[in-house]
Amino acid sequence: MPNAQRVDGRLLRRTPIRPLVLLAIDDDAVCARFAYELSASGFDVALFVPTAARPSIIVAALSVENRGGGLPAEIRAGDPRFRGVPVIAIAPDASTATRDRARREGCVAVCATTCSGATLAAGLRTVLDRTR
Repeated sequence: MPNAQRVDGRLLRRTPIRPLVLLAIDDDAVCARFAYELSASGFDVALFVPTAARPSIIVAALSVENRGGGLPAEIRAGDPRFRGVPVIAIAPDASTATRDRARREGCVAVCATTCSGATLAAGLRTVLDRTR
């Protein structure tokens, strides 16, 4: 039944709606790996959000150096598209200092850049389930 159609002629969608994940990660290799793995795990992935779209969840690189850093400016600036959208920080480690920094930035969780895509996907699903 791969091409099954409803009586009104529209194709049936056999999978549930896929949550849209915005990846705000400046490391191209990490971003590409997570984009591929999250897509394979049932998420739609965007590197930017079209004007009409609103992400379900944001995965953003968190800079933990004392040079300002933090989340990308467009997320911190209070863009209305991102208001109320949970943010998961991606950082080189998940130390106490990193978790504290993420909490101050408004993140709901921290994930190490070395975690697997399956682990990140499971964490995203948990956050999405808790925020619904």
